[in-house]
Amino acid sequence: MTVAEDTYLLGSGDLFIGNVSYTATEEDISAALTNVGAISGGAALSYKPSFTDVKSANRGTIASFKSDEEMTFKSGILTWDLKNIEKLSAAYYSEDIATGTRKVGIGGMKNIPVNYLRFVHTKPDGKTLTVNMFKAQAQSGFELTFDSEKETVLDAEFKLLAVTGKNDGNLVDIIEEI
Repeated sequence: MTVAEDTYLLGSGDLFIGNVSYTATEEDISAALTNVGAISGGAALSYKPSFTDVKSANRGTIASFKSDEEMTFKSGILTWDLKNIEKLSAAYYSEDIATGTRKVGIGGMKNIPVNYLRFVHTKPDGKTLTVNMFKAQAQSGFELTFDSEKETVLDAEFKLLAVTGKNDGNLVDIIEEI
């Protein structure tokens, strides 16, 4: 597998999702997050800045500054619950205890939820690498393939949105235990 230089492979870990304000306390964040299930194929965090060059007619490029940035998080979810699809798309989840059925209706709704994501990778030494993504929106849709020869994996891709007013990393925090 070829990996772009600006992609950080995170390996296996636990993915958590929930509706949390980036200003919430760690206790509130932990209480609001739900583990989405086992991960297949690891996870990748990609950062792509865009630059604008300032060019001189007689000297070439004399300056370059970052004009935009995009960050995405991708992970395959191997064991998933129908109610989590409501957090990934314009969907509605319901459960009928009387009939013993759960249902997710997809499409026709205008808003795709924006969630707080947390990915926790445990290193071989038992310490963790935690990636907190304050505002994540699944904008690439998903595909569910039911194949008798292999497991069904929901490949989720999230676009990370900037948190206004936060100047110490407004897309993601990466915290490594050392």
